Amino acid sequence: MQELALPKVSVSKETLDWLLEDEPSVQYFTLTGLMGHSENGRSVRESRGRVGSEGWAATILAKQKDGIYWENPESCYVPKWSSCAWQLAVLADLGAAGTDERIKNSVEHYFQAHNVDTGGFSNRPRGSEGIKPHVCSTGNMVRSLAKFGYGGDERVVKAMDWLVSEQLVDGGWNCFTEDGAKHGSFQATIEPLWALAAMLQIHPIVKRWEDAAVKGSEFLLRHRIYKSKRNDSPVLLEFLTIHYPMHYRYDFLHGLRVLSELGTKYDPRMSDAVNLLLQKRFPDGKWALEGVYRGWRQSVGIHGGKAVSRPEEREAFTEGWGDGHTLQLEEAGKPSKWITLQALLTLKRLGILERLS
Repeated sequence: MQELALPKVSVSKETLDWLLEDEPSVQYFTLTGLMGHSENGRSVRESRGRVGSEGWAATILAKQKDGIYWENPESCYVPKWSSCAWQLAVLADLGAAGTDERIKNSVEHYFQAHNVDTGGFSNRPRGSEGIKPHVCSTGNMVRSLAKFGYGGDERVVKAMDWLVSEQLVDGGWNCFTEDGAKHGSFQATIEPLWALAAMLQIHPIVKRWEDAAVKGSEFLLRHRIYKSKRNDSPVLLEFLTIHYPMHYRYDFLHGLRVLSELGTKYDPRMSDAVNLLLQKRFPDGKWALEGVYRGWRQSVGIHGGKAVSRPEEREAFTEGWGDGHTLQLEEAGKPSKWITLQALLTLKRLGILERLS
């Protein structure tokens, strides 16, 4: 059965004006990504220059301790989501400059604590028992470090190569291959793909990376972005909810976003996900932030701190603001500038957005 072509999506002047109101990160990516303004334009340079000194990135950086770390001086991974690695991932996404001394200090702190000499980044700091690279951590940090300008750093290149070596036969990744996992998972696959999207912009002709990106993209497309191959149902219901920050989680918009950042154009196997995205759009052209992951309720992992996880890290709230270890930019359940921006950028890269005049 032939699938119907999707209609082009338009953006109103009112929506653009709303995106350009105040937050410098949203302004910058709206001007460059949506509207196609030159990086050398005055308004673009002004908005980019304010990232880190105003708005969301400035709020995150203001919580940094000693100009180096967040929350935990020993580990950049725990507690979730208030420690160093998670802050750096969001800062990179917001377009914060890797030349900022606060970020440079934090990046070097991360390297010292979590780099694995044979390739990849670990969940546990050096000196811990059983230190080894981890797929999700490595994918997140390779992407973040590339955005900060470290894409040519030997440690980052080696980490990218390690990730590619961990790709499974089905094109996906899984964090539990040592326990016998043989099939890729959405949550473990999206981080390496996001890393590849960033690294291939810096190293566009590394064939082993290109091949891995093609195989990984096909894994998501074969599963229609969020569905089981067995019965066409969502693998997890949370995949149908739009979240931010993503941390190491997954949802349908994040899958579409990463595929489009890899250069993938609209494919009929995306139709369910794209239609779901369009259904969630409000009449005024905006999208809501539907869920925020709450973070840990305590500062140590379960089992007396031996684990680097807690069950509540998987929980998302759908209204209001979190507290404690929550990392949050906007109010859950309300129209979101960041989600609206990412939805529109994704649709544009997929070739579904009408050209802005």
